[in-house]
Amino acid sequence: MDRDRFKTIAFKVGDGDKSNYLELAKNIERHSGKIRYMCTDGYKAYTSYKIADYHIIGKSETCLVESLNASLRDMLARLNRRTKRFSKCTEMLRLTLVMFFNKNLTYSVYL
Repeated sequence: MDRDRFKTIAFKVGDGDKSNYLELAKNIERHSGKIRYMCTDGYKAYTSYKIADYHIIGKSETCLVESLNASLRDMLARLNRRTKRFSKCTEMLRLTLVMFFNKNLTYSVYL
């Protein structure tokens, strides 16, 4: 999430393991160039590959991302896990998010 422009730079659908983070980090580097600050919640995988000059760890700095996650769960029934609408197919979930980000200019994504 680019905090200055309120834009989603990239996303990766999958579990939070190191390989998924590495794919996401390389995708972000490819599309964004030099990153000055990275704010995370301190998950161990985020320390495995450095993509920013400064890494700020703490929940107080990730409120924008958490807010977007809550909005996505609210707007997209597919993300409500406790319902029958939850899709187990990660490719369908990825495509749903691509359509959402490209339809809503407020939440556009750089792909």
